[in-house]
Amino acid sequence: MAKENQQENLEKRIARLEQKVAALERLLSHNKTAPGRSDNSTPEPGEHAEEPKVHIKEDPASSEKPSRWLPDETTLGKNWLNWLGISLLLLGVAFLFKYSIDQGWLIPPIRSAFGLAIGFGLLGSGFASVKGTTQRQILLGGGIASFYITGFATFQLYSFISPQIVWIFMVGVTLLSLYLASQHNEMILSVLGTAGGLGTPFMLYSGDGSLQMLILYTCLILSGSGALYLLKAWKPLLWTTIIGGWLVLMVGWANNIYNVLEPTLADKWTLQLGALFSAGIFWIIPVVREVLTAKNPSRWSDGPRHKPGTEPKKFVAHVHVQLLSVVIPVLLLFYSYSVWSIGNRVWGVIALISSLILGYSYLPLRKEGLQKLSLVHGFSALIMITISLFLLLEGEVLLISLTLEALCLRIISAKTGDQNIALSSHVLFGFLALWMLDRLMTPSTADLALLNLDALTELFIIGIAGIMVPRYLDSRDRNIIAIYRLAAHIGLLGWFLNELLILQDGQAYVTIAWGIYALLILFLGFYRNSSRIRFLGMLTILLVVGKLFLVDLSQISTLLRILLFIGFGVVFLVVSYLLHQKWGDTD
Repeated sequence: MAKENQQENLEKRIARLEQKVAALERLLSHNKTAPGRSDNSTPEPGEHAEEPKVHIKEDPASSEKPSRWLPDETTLGKNWLNWLGISLLLLGVAFLFKYSIDQGWLIPPIRSAFGLAIGFGLLGSGFASVKGTTQRQILLGGGIASFYITGFATFQLYSFISPQIVWIFMVGVTLLSLYLASQHNEMILSVLGTAGGLGTPFMLYSGDGSLQMLILYTCLILSGSGALYLLKAWKPLLWTTIIGGWLVLMVGWANNIYNVLEPTLADKWTLQLGALFSAGIFWIIPVVREVLTAKNPSRWSDGPRHKPGTEPKKFVAHVHVQLLSVVIPVLLLFYSYSVWSIGNRVWGVIALISSLILGYSYLPLRKEGLQKLSLVHGFSALIMITISLFLLLEGEVLLISLTLEALCLRIISAKTGDQNIALSSHVLFGFLALWMLDRLMTPSTADLALLNLDALTELFIIGIAGIMVPRYLDSRDRNIIAIYRLAAHIGLLGWFLNELLILQDGQAYVTIAWGIYALLILFLGFYRNSSRIRFLGMLTILLVVGKLFLVDLSQISTLLRILLFIGFGVVFLVVSYLLHQKWGDTD
């Protein structure tokens, strides 16, 4: 059917070309034999030669625009039917193995030979098809898949061959698929080979095995797929390698660490070295590939971003590689943390050293023109520093360190304009705000109000958020600046409340502190001629008045209540008089 469609399309193209040639011949003939004009005559000034309009009848089927959502007839015939056919064929092979056993048909060697024959037949058909077509990829991939199915069925369902030979066969299939993928530039073969190779230990698992051999085998498969990615930069191959490799590592961890009361030192080192090697494949090789592409895009062409022989205007690393540069180091740290029980302080030092390594890669990557990728590595270093702070510090020291780190992120983002770092600073400040909220809602147990270590730490953080951070925000981001200042304002009110309540008649001291603070805000608003600050001051005064009626009337002594009402009444009158005298004409 596909050949008939190709022949029909070819005939239509030839017919259209013949029509165009005939039209050109008529045009030339018309110019030569036009009345009143010789062959060598030229048009008079102002005279325009009329060219006959040539109407070429187009095939209605060929002039139809393809749908955005549905594949055209050619795509449907070449791709979908091929995928459907190879899928049904492979399922049929799998069902045939099972059904032949149930029915007692052919002996096991004949069944396995039949599966191998199907695999070789698909490979042969793939090599015989046109290079670069989807049909070729599907046939070659189907041949590799048939080999994997045959090997799995031979191992699990039959017993006429030793497991070692089946293992060698499966490894050979994996190497064959990677070799064919490299030689024939067929990405699907690399994906199938890597997935099948990493899945072989699980398909051929018989209840026992060596963790060391599993990790060694996995590292060999990852080496092949990593080298192939370095040459071809196939993103599906990269993600197949990462997902499959991490699954093997997690299974090894679950069976030898998590489900074991006393894991052996050999198993721990095996998993650790396997994780380090895998992280190099998952993270370092993609980064190296981006550096090579940035240096010589014609040699290390990377798909549609760069055409061979052309220099890019501005090279930007793939989002895949940027994401891996953040995720893989963090995953490696947490995986290692789950393997070893050596204390948080040690892991804090390890995280700090990791941050230095990541930070050191910032300048070389920036020198190669990979600004975005270098910033991502700098961001990864900051994540590692944050983790190290959590592991090394605690209490007020940790809180202050995180605040300073968030402020540094804000300053860096203001200097560089990097939105990722800006977002990171906002996220970290949001986390600190939640932490502060929890601290301020917990009643203080300090002996000295306002001047204890907890109170001074909280006041420091409130000052950073309300004073320092807005200085390093874009003046056009007025809403973000207002959010930070409002959060600091609410935090300071909560700080007074939490600290002064430990005193006798603490509610009265809270009201006095709030009132003085509200008046200062109001004066500041008039001094700066800011309607927003004046409005905030008025709202705070209303809050003080509301507290006088709703809280202080029932919770403080009568004498203090009288003094508060009289005192605030006089103060508000005097302030109102002074404000009218000084800024009476202020809008």
